[in-house]
Amino acid sequence: KFWMTWKALGTLGLEERVNRALALSRYLVEEIKKREGFKLLLEPEYANICFWYIPPSLREMEEGPEFWEKLNLVAPAIKERMMKKGSLMLGYQPHRGKVNFFRQVVINPQVSREDMDFLLDEIDLLGRDM
Repeated sequence: KFWMTWKALGTLGLEERVNRALALSRYLVEEIKKREGFKLLLEPEYANICFWYIPPSLREMEEGPEFWEKLNLVAPAIKERMMKKGSLMLGYQPHRGKVNFFRQVVINPQVSREDMDFLLDEIDLLGRDM
């Protein structure tokens, strides 16, 4: 697949795609950092952005066992709402002792900043009553 993409786009075209994906990833990370209720799991190394959405009901809660137990249920519940509404396909998963978090991989060349904004807005819309 890589070879065919490289042949179709050329070196500069492929470089532009990678640079665009990285720029959109940085944009998404900055938006997550700015928005109330969103928290990065860790700083991304490439285009994989891992983050939690913390609904209003949990924002004042101390980050103890009860908090993490409740937060673990948030991503699956929001994902179910997304599927019923038909608005997004976004994966979630736990990893190495961390509770369920969203994982957005920014690689589609047609994705825009507006799409990144919609992603976060939709998560907030679907999760704010939890």
